[in-house]
Formats: sequence, C-alpha cells, structure tokens
Amino acid sequence: TASPTATTVLDLGCGEGRTLRALRAAFPTMNLVGMDVSSGELTKAARRLKSDRDSRLQLLHGSLVYFDARLPVGVDVALLMEVIEHLDPWRLSTLEEVVFGTLKPRRVLVTTPNAEYNVVWSSLPTGKFRHHDHRFEWTRVEFQAWAQEVAARHGYQVTFGGIGEEDSEGHGTPTQMVVFDQS
Repeated sequence: TASPTATTVLDLGCGEGRTLRALRAAFPTMNLVGMDVSSGELTKAARRLKSDRDSRLQLLHGSLVYFDARLPVGVDVALLMEVIEHLDPWRLSTLEEVVFGTLKPRRVLVTTPNAEYNVVWSSLPTGKFRHHDHRFEWTRVEFQAWAQEVAARHGYQVTFGGIGEEDSEGHGTPTQMVVFDQS
C-alpha cells in the first residue's frame, strides 16, 4: 500500500485503525493521518494505536465529502479501503473533488467489493450487498469506468488489481482495487 519512500499516508475511512497499526509497524518513521466519520470507530482506533503516545499519528473525526483544512494537501499516499461503497452514489463526485481535486495525493489506493464475486458465497442472498451499510457494489467494468473517468479529470494514471483468490468461474476476486498515480 505504501512505498518505503512515502513520508505521509492518509487513511481516509480508517475505522478502528487496523491499517494504520500495520503501517506504523512496517514504517515506524512514517507520518500517519487517519480520518473517519464514526466517532466510535475513532475511539477504538485511539485505544488500539495508543495515539496519545505517538506524535507521528493523528486521528481526525470528519467526512470525506467535505473539505477539511486539517488534512494535508499533496501527501504521498491516500488510502480509501472499503470506503466508497458506504457513500450514496450521488456523493461520489464530492468525494472525488475533495480527494483528487483538492488534497491531490501523489498516489491514491481504492478498494471496494467486486459485485460479480457475490454469487460465489452461497450464504449471500441474490441481489443483496455484503454489508447492510453498503449503498452500492460495482462490477469490475463499473469500477474501472468510474476510476478511469476520475483519473482523466484529475491527471492520474490507473492500475487495476484484485485482492483475494480469483474465482475459477470468471467472477474475479472478492475485492477489486485501483491505484491512482499522478501523471
């Protein structure tokens, strides 16, 4: 997710801080900023990370659909891991403007469920999302179209990938990923 040369990483939608904890362990000198809309999740993150003892870690309560002056502009990496599907589709343009248009990280990594893979799970009823709070789940074609449009509007190049084991019947991986790099 982050290269060893990155000095600052934003985890946008950091939840209870699992990714921040892994990044801090792997890159102990890196500056980390986590933001989440849920104060309850941030409280868990603060406990998990003992954030009051780490000057390189900052946890912020806020929403990605509003510009927040506390977030640094032009950082090395921004992560949106399993975040976008929790937003109403009509709010994606605002998230896009905040992240890509204003914050302008050099690299942005986005992951989201692959809707095509849902048929692999017999416990997931047809037509249902993986989580009760998901507003949408995209196919690979839908996700790639969105990412390519965002990249074109904001001067990024994209690389697509998957996370998890690929289904043998052509449904792809459980999670899809795109890495946006500034052109």
